[in-house]
Amino acid sequence: MSNLLNDCRELLHQAINRHLTAKSHSRINHVFNHFSDCEFLATLYGSSEVYRNHLQKICEGVNKMLDDGNL
Repeated sequence: MSNLLNDCRELLHQAINRHLTAKSHSRINHVFNHFSDCEFLATLYGSSEVYRNHLQKICEGVNKMLDDGNL
């Protein structure tokens, strides 16, 4: 998953390359660096129940956005 997120980051940078400033590119890197961190992903998707409800809400929200054509 980490590799997929890093690939998405690179595609996003290519798509917005001429449209945003270096500061915006830096912000994108900051967000993707956080969410593609292997330790973060292992904790989030691990066997612990701590984040399961939050992850379920995020997935439901993304699915709704896909169904509604917003993503």
